[in-house]
Amino acid sequence: MTPYTTGDPVEQEATTMEHTTPEHDPETPALMVVPTRRSAFLAALVVASAGAGVIVLSESITVSRSEGTFGPTWWPALMGMLLIVGGAALAVAAFFHRERSGNAPLSRHGLMQLAIVLLLIVGYGVAWLYLHFIVVTVLFLAALVFVTGARGPKALIVFPIVTTAVLYGLFGLLLRVPL
Repeated sequence: MTPYTTGDPVEQEATTMEHTTPEHDPETPALMVVPTRRSAFLAALVVASAGAGVIVLSESITVSRSEGTFGPTWWPALMGMLLIVGGAALAVAAFFHRERSGNAPLSRHGLMQLAIVLLLIVGYGVAWLYLHFIVVTVLFLAALVFVTGARGPKALIVFPIVTTAVLYGLFGLLLRVPL
């Protein structure tokens, strides 16, 4: 028991947890990332530009026959439009919201999570070349939720299986996209 606690086990656990998490560890240097209007507008521009790029690239998809309204270019074009709308929404939000300075610091733990998530995405793309969509997607989603802090059978087993089944049903069966 530390001299600063009352002896309550719940308070002791909370105090212990508070001092052992990477965000509160005095040994871990943190970078303060304070978003400004300029950085918010830059983020909006990047998102909208990505959307425009997706739309341009979706036009280069070759269509073997008349696919009708929902051909292979439909989904990427829709996602590109949604990215452009999202970028515009970010720009409007940045314009109307005042700047804040009370954001949480960027920690090593957070940077490590980001790096692992990016490696998982690259690994997912590479593994998809050699394994079936269902296998790769279930493993990818399970690893992704584990890295981001989810635990338990619902998060690590049920969520990846149900999500993969929905994606496979929507794209593989309904839209007939080769997965």
